Amino acid sequence: MARLTFPNTAQGMADANAVAQPRHIIWSQARITVLTGADMPEVPKATDAVLSKLQFFQGALAISQARLAAVETYVSTLLAGSPTRNQRLYWTHNNEFRRNDLYIQELRTNATFKGALTPEQSRAEMDNIFLAGSGYEPKMSAG
Repeated sequence: MARLTFPNTAQGMADANAVAQPRHIIWSQARITVLTGADMPEVPKATDAVLSKLQFFQGALAISQARLAAVETYVSTLLAGSPTRNQRLYWTHNNEFRRNDLYIQELRTNATFKGALTPEQSRAEMDNIFLAGSGYEPKMSAG
């Protein structure tokens, strides 16, 4: 029922590994995030996840504010430019995101998202977005 964050240091790794099971650990360059309880991924592999748009963006936020900003910048820049009709439809109207979707691959390999990450690191980062997003459920109002 928690999302715990630790610095990506030797002590942070030890603290993350000390969190009781079941847990899911997400490693990024700046921090380590441990998902437990209701925040646990719903699926064992990123390729099994089918996320809503909200879950996708929440998964990016679970990795870091900078990762969410990179996704938002990519999408807004793409839509402000000259996207194909299919790109525009995907990013404005689609509500099912899959890890192996063509437009997710385009995002992952774009310099805005990728930055200094190696191809392996950017694949792992996108996998973590899908795993983290699969455990997100919006809070329901009492109204």
